[in-house]
Amino acid sequence: MRLVQFRRSGYADGVRVGVEQGEGLGVVDLKTFDPSMPSTVRELLQLGDKGLECAQRALASGQFVVDRANIQLLSPILAPEKVVCVGMNYRDHCLEQNAPIPKEPIIFSKFPSAITGPYDDIVLPPESQVRRKLCY
Repeated sequence: MRLVQFRRSGYADGVRVGVEQGEGLGVVDLKTFDPSMPSTVRELLQLGDKGLECAQRALASGQFVVDRANIQLLSPILAPEKVVCVGMNYRDHCLEQNAPIPKEPIIFSKFPSAITGPYDDIVLPPESQVRRKLCY
């Protein structure tokens, strides 16, 4: 089950939480399925099992599906307090980088403002030295 945050095109109702029906398929709108559900993934997760069970019921119902063409996917969590990352965390990545496989996890952090939606532009300032090639 993949939870997503999104905005509906042409609506002024702000952030919504949904469940993807599958990769690239429609999204079940949880707030429409159950108006008592929150509007962000963070709030949904804070409900614990109650929130996740509602998401499972909504997905199984097949109702209140919003077409992917009519939404903008947002970042998974809005305004995270911190972002902790693990680098070189799978073998193929190390091999493609010609880097040794680390014996211990490589931990680093990112600023919360670095988190964007999956299709959002990555805006670099004009004075950035990285403009010629951006590494994902």
